[in-house]
Amino acid sequence: MHNNLMQNEQGNIWGFWGTFFWGILIFAIFTIGQIIPLLGYMAFENMTITMDSFNKFSNTVNTDSFLLFLSAMGGTLVVLPLVIGLIKLKKGSVIKEYLNLYGFTAKTLGLSIVAFILLYMGVGLLIDAMGAKETPDFMLNLEYPTLWTKLALLVAVVIAAPIVEELIFRGFLLKGFSQTFMGVHGAILVTSGFWAVIHLQYETPYLIAIFVIGIVFGYARVITNSLYIPMIMHALMNLWSMLGLFYEKGVF
Repeated sequence: MHNNLMQNEQGNIWGFWGTFFWGILIFAIFTIGQIIPLLGYMAFENMTITMDSFNKFSNTVNTDSFLLFLSAMGGTLVVLPLVIGLIKLKKGSVIKEYLNLYGFTAKTLGLSIVAFILLYMGVGLLIDAMGAKETPDFMLNLEYPTLWTKLALLVAVVIAAPIVEELIFRGFLLKGFSQTFMGVHGAILVTSGFWAVIHLQYETPYLIAIFVIGIVFGYARVITNSLYIPMIMHALMNLWSMLGLFYEKGVF
């Protein structure tokens, strides 16, 4: 087991309050980034833009895969440079070290895939034990009538979401909080809780499952010392879920 599981990682990083307040900024900018493409779409379609009309229109994101794609890409494109900029703003910091953008061996990747399979099976049992549906309503309500919308949905869920979410939670926030009184274990729990909170579109059993998954992803990052590992696990998790959804809805 990697030594940084038992002790704080060293480096020039933001402390508790820096990580906390920058984290709030990241979430705020991320939200704005998600909103901007939707406003652009409304303007392109010559729709009247008011607070009330936007609130009604934004609700369609939960059912329209193309709008979900636009929103996800907007958030991703503004957050990636923001996180990099905040890291560079910290004197003496190194992006690769801050985010643990280190490579991994084939053995590590293989073990991570095995861990993903066991995690997926365990989460399935947990959700079943809580009496929830195999597929959440949020996903079942999504519509993707064309090949383009199917591909857009896959890009948003399997590529964009794992990259930006892992960069924020298992990257920037986990590194910062692990250097504080929280320690590594506390930082993993806290970031997993925050990660669950941003998925409030799901029902309670799934939020609990997401929290558990976040803990596993957090330890995967710490043990392997590579942010790429939870990114890969996250992408595999989302890909498998999407394939299951497509199968359930008769796409193939």
